Order: sequence, then structure tokens, then C-alpha cells
Amino acid sequence: MQAFEYSAIDRDGKTRQGTISAEGAQEARRTLLSRQLYATEIKPTGARKAGLTSMLPNLFQREEKISSKDLALVTRQMATMIEAASPVEEVLGALAQQAQKPETRAVLSRVRTNVMEGMRLSRAMEQEKATFDTLYCSMVAAGEASGALGAVLARVAEHREKSEETRSKIQSALIYPAVLMTVAIGVVTALMVLVVPKVVAQFDSFGSELPVLTQIVVAVSEFLTNYGLLLAVAIALLVLGFSVAMRRDRFRYAVHARMLALPLVGRLIRSVNAARFSRAFGTLVLGGSPALEALVAAKETIRNDPIKTAVIDAISRVREGGGVANSLRQVDALPPMLGYMAAAGERSGQLGTMMHKVADYLESEFDGFTKSALSLLEPMIVIMMGGLVGAIVMSIMLPILRLNSLVLS
Repeated sequence: MQAFEYSAIDRDGKTRQGTISAEGAQEARRTLLSRQLYATEIKPTGARKAGLTSMLPNLFQREEKISSKDLALVTRQMATMIEAASPVEEVLGALAQQAQKPETRAVLSRVRTNVMEGMRLSRAMEQEKATFDTLYCSMVAAGEASGALGAVLARVAEHREKSEETRSKIQSALIYPAVLMTVAIGVVTALMVLVVPKVVAQFDSFGSELPVLTQIVVAVSEFLTNYGLLLAVAIALLVLGFSVAMRRDRFRYAVHARMLALPLVGRLIRSVNAARFSRAFGTLVLGGSPALEALVAAKETIRNDPIKTAVIDAISRVREGGGVANSLRQVDALPPMLGYMAAAGERSGQLGTMMHKVADYLESEFDGFTKSALSLLEPMIVIMMGGLVGAIVMSIMLPILRLNSLVLS
């Protein structure tokens, strides 16, 4: 089935616009006629202009999806409009019409078409797996079941916004050190490949033995000059091989376990994953989902395999009759605070609220950790870069100083 946008005239001569799902344009036209609508224009939803991309094989074509950042905005708008008592299909139509990106417009139009044909919103979103993950659809389904779709969507929007904020913080924390390290490697490589060979070649005519530091720098320079391209290819193949190996469950599990064992990185990974899990779990519980279903959906936010496996074991204990708090306490990979706060939430009947407080605390702890780490990492990179450049300069100056001393003597 394909979604089509149409313009049509009804029996009263009024212009009607909307979307319809059909196998082709002819079937869409016949369906409209059966509804006593006379189509004046029918075109595929989100149709792309013909060009080189249309001739590429499907392997090279991107799957239509709403970006994570845009989805947070769309969810917030959807929640606001539904809370204002607007029908779901009208909300989807308005959002699709005002969307600037064709991918966003196409996805929302397809969801609207399915809703207009009688499908529930959560079920219609499940058809767009590239955009709406299991957690998102579970939250929407909980909102539909409780009759508070607008309020639940508002919590979903808050969850998405917090997730985007956390992702932005991680990216911001890594961008500056990565750029600084790249510049440092580029400067050192340029000095070793372009400057050092020309300068050192001037000393060969004197026939005197070069200092040890100069010999080391010259050896590294010759290696990079002769084998630099092969080294770059080898590094690229190594990165590609690692990315392919990470698709294998056993290899990825082993890598994730090693990362958890690292002194500082492991703590950071635990905090980030626990914050995601806690916020998703709390949002589902506040939206009316049973604790077990909320745990099953919230585990999909965990990106570390050992932690996810431990949470799955905890879910099995809950399914067998165990309490949520006691089951989460047995997950050593999660911060102990999560289990204690879950116990307090179960006793007070505010499990969802307590999980949100855990997420807030862990996210603030992550902020403080990243700031401290960056305050140490940035000067370390600068010192390392200065040391390498200083060593190269000294390797060039030492022979000059030796020549000057020989001339003066």
C-alpha cells in the first residue's frame, strides 16, 4: 500500500484535501469516487523529484524517517493540540502540512491515513518502525488505554527532549577534544612529513653523527613518508572491521563488558544508561502502564548489552512474582540508588515520580562528571601537543647547536 495526497471536489462543489492509502493512483481515484469525491489531483505522499537518486538501487536510498530532534518537536506539538481537544487525524494533518522536511511530511501523512482508516494511533505508529520505537508506541498505547492521550504525549515529549538534551551534552563533551586531537595529529604529521625531511637533509652533507633525539624523529619521519598511506589504510580497515564485528552479539557484549570495567568510563556508561532507563520507566508508569509492561518497554533505552541483559533477568523475576525494587536491586550494573528509590516509590505509591527523580540526579551527576573530565582532558591534549612539537623543534635545533659549537671551536 502507498499513501497518496489528493485534492477533490465533493457533491456540493467544495474542495476537499487529504491522504488516502491505495495500491496505485487508479485505485485511489476509484476509492475517492466511491466516497462521492471527484479527484482533481493525486500524487504520492512525499514524492521526490526525479534525478540521480531515483535511479540508485534501494541499498543506497535512505529510509524515510523523522529525525530524533524533529520527533521531539512534533511530539510536543501533538501533545499541545490533542490536549486542546483537537481530533487526532486533524492534528496529524496539520503537522504534516506545516512540516518543512519531506520525510517528516511523508511519515505523518502515512500515520494519518492509517488513523483515518480506523487504526489506533499507537498501531499506526508501529507501522513506521524507523521513526517510532517500541518505547514510544508503548507510551502512546498506554495513553489511549487510560483516555489521557494528550497528557501522556506531553510526558513522551518531555522524555524525548531530555534524551535529546543528554545526547547533545555527550556530543558537546566530545566535539572539542576530538577537534583538538585532530588538529594536533595534523600539525605533528605535517611537521614530520613536510618539514623534518627537508631540514635534516641539510645535515647529511656534514657527515657528523646526529643526536639521538634527531635520529628518532628522522626515523619516524621516514616511516610516515614511506608507509603513511598504508598506515592510514590499515587504520581505516581496522575501524571498518571493528564496526562490522560490533554487529555480532558475543563480540559486542565482550566490548561493552570491558568498557564497564574501566574506572571512569564505566561509571559514566552506568549513569547515562540508568538515567535513560529510569526516565522511560517513570514516564510509562505515570502514563498508566503496568510496572511489568513499563519495564519491558523501558529496557529498550539501554545501549549497553551487559546492563540490558541484567535488566532482562530482573524483568523475569518480576514476571515470576518478585517486586520491582527487589529485582532492580539485584542488578549490580545499575547504580544502587535506583533500587532504593524504586522501593521508596513502591511504598509511597509514587514509583513513576521517584524514577524521574533518579533520572534527574543521575543526569546532574553526568553533567558534573563531564565538566570535570573536560577540565582535565583539554590541558592534557594541549600539553601532549606542545611536547610533541617541542621534541620536533629540539631535534632540529640540536644539530644546529652542535654545528655552531664545532665552528666556534
